[in-house]
Amino acid sequence: MIYDVAIVGAGPAGLMAARVAAEKGLKVALIDRKGDIANINRACCMQFIMDEDYESETIRIEKGKVVFTRSGFAIDYQGPLFPMTDKYFISPKGHTVHFAYADKRPIIVKFDKALLLQNLLGACEKAGVEIIAGRVAHAARETGDGVEVKMKTGGRQSALTARKLIGADGANAGIAETLGMNRQRTYFATGLALICYVQGVKGFDATAWKSYFGRTYQSNSPVMMAASLFGSDVASVIVIGSKKETPKTIYNNFTTKSPLAPAFEGAKVLGTVGCSVKAFSSLLIPHQGNTLIIGDAAAYVEIEIQGALMSGFRAGGAVAEELEGKEGFSEYTRWWQNSFEFNTEQYLRVAQGFALVPAYTDDELDYLFSLIENEVLEGTYNQYKSPKLIWDAILRHQEVIAREQP
Repeated sequence: MIYDVAIVGAGPAGLMAARVAAEKGLKVALIDRKGDIANINRACCMQFIMDEDYESETIRIEKGKVVFTRSGFAIDYQGPLFPMTDKYFISPKGHTVHFAYADKRPIIVKFDKALLLQNLLGACEKAGVEIIAGRVAHAARETGDGVEVKMKTGGRQSALTARKLIGADGANAGIAETLGMNRQRTYFATGLALICYVQGVKGFDATAWKSYFGRTYQSNSPVMMAASLFGSDVASVIVIGSKKETPKTIYNNFTTKSPLAPAFEGAKVLGTVGCSVKAFSSLLIPHQGNTLIIGDAAAYVEIEIQGALMSGFRAGGAVAEELEGKEGFSEYTRWWQNSFEFNTEQYLRVAQGFALVPAYTDDELDYLFSLIENEVLEGTYNQYKSPKLIWDAILRHQEVIAREQP
């Protein structure tokens, strides 16, 4: 059997692409390594970002639906929602940079990703998508008039062929790698992430996202604390490390040796999830031959849930257009390049602006944060906009800096 399109990866991007392609009448195979596609077994994004024009889209959460106002589609979601109205960056001695909207509307809304995936999976099945779960798509090969996808499960090998292929297999971009598409990208590093769900953290505020900066918190990356799906007394503690400085070591030191240690006395870890993520520069031309790479697999690290859903929505339509003899992949590429900030020439400067540790000492961070701790910056989650707002605010104090810390 030859499918119209094979999709590797059944996360939000792959599920959305499969749904759209099948609803357009295509014969779709969706392949995922997990036997239970809706099961969340790794660290990942679980929040909707409420910034206006974030990734060239503004979403609205209405009764039973998440509406993508510019892309023109909606997805069903009737599960729990946890709005978070404040974001704080916190220095070693507790000086804070505060982000919030004047009307206290949410910056982000936490949600049940497993339920969202289950809803999308149900929509795919209803549309006639063939779900191939529990198999690892470990290689792909262009055949001229299509693509062959090689799979394995246990010790058994298998393969399928399709006229088109969508790679939606996450930030490690395995399908893009096997096709040689990652050769045009810069590989930066492999990050290790750990999320610990911790009950009983003293002073925990489930309405605020807090990021702790400085070596006194036992990490070169900010240690973050946010709401979880497990109740207002259970925190998500998010740690990013490496093989040299593992997330588990950072978490243990953060909770026993940092200024936050007293807050964790008597707290209980209810569960953990982790992941390993390769950081590449963006795949600016995400198509080659009969293959289109979408979502995190083509991105600079990740594009969050709504970016993944948008790319899946666009990719499903792009494949249908390609099979009709139109330039669907080229149109998708134009949308991709124009919609995400990491596709601009400035993305590394922005990333460096966010890398406050280890660029600055703990004393310097305390000084810089103290300059603006009495201000409330515009509410935003955007990881590119946040450092711009911080540095704009700091640099309004240039005369003071020149006098006190030249």
